[in-house]
Amino acid sequence: MARKLEGKVAIVTGASAGIGEATAIALAAEGAKVAIAARRSGHLNAVAERIKNSGGQAFPIVADVANEIQARDIVERTKAEFSCVDILVNNAGVAYQGEIDGANTSELESIPTQM
Repeated sequence: MARKLEGKVAIVTGASAGIGEATAIALAAEGAKVAIAARRSGHLNAVAERIKNSGGQAFPIVADVANEIQARDIVERTKAEFSCVDILVNNAGVAYQGEIDGANTSELESIPTQM
């Protein structure tokens, strides 16, 4: 049976756990080559191995998408590895627990980065 995304290339950010990990695995299962990006190299490499062990193609890129240079590098490295980008899943983000009036300055300053 033909897989729906055969020959497509996807970038998934925040791919080291949770929704990003599940999305990357699902895209690979449908035939996409996936560039997976996240800050945590250990978790990221484990996801890449899981995809490869299932017969998929994964290219892990350790990067912080809050840094514009690193975000651009994700795209450039993906294009160098797979020649193009067809799908982008912007999943990376951070979450803070607590009341807004208890947030510290660095937490508040990071909000525009996440939008």
